[in-house]
Formats: sequence, structure tokens, C-alpha cells
Amino acid sequence: MPPERDVSHSDIYHKLGSLEGKVETLILQLAERRDEITGLFARLRNVEMRLAWAVGVIAFLAFLGPFLVDLQQLQRPAPLQATPARAD
Repeated sequence: MPPERDVSHSDIYHKLGSLEGKVETLILQLAERRDEITGLFARLRNVEMRLAWAVGVIAFLAFLGPFLVDLQQLQRPAPLQATPARAD
């Protein structure tokens, strides 16, 4: 084997230590990203719940609307009708 290709145990340990440091950094970054994603999912869940409530309220009002209009017209007094003039 040529001398420039010789690898010593210290070179292997050095590269292994470098790789361990990079893996630890990746693990820490992954934990931070996981916390961010969990927070985003919680916010999304809240928005979806509020939207579901709003759609439910709007659907209920759309269902109730015609009944309220009919009730309002029943409570309104009938318009006075003009009596025809007598021709004597």
C-alpha cells in the first residue's frame, strides 16, 4: 500500500469523533424542529376548531333564518285596506 494511503488509528478516531459531533448536532436540531412542528400542529388544530364552530353557527343561522322571517311576518299587523267609495 502506498504511504499516502496509510491510515492510522488516530486518524480513524479523529474522523469518528467528528462524525459523533455531527450526529449530536443533528439530534439536537431534530428535537428543536420537532418542538416547532408540534407547536404548529397545535395552532392549526385551534384554527380548525374555530373554523368548524363558525361553519356550524352559520349553518344553524341559515337553517333558522326562514323561520324567523315567517315569524316576523306573522307578527306584523295586516295593512289597512282602503274601503271603496259608495256611489249614491
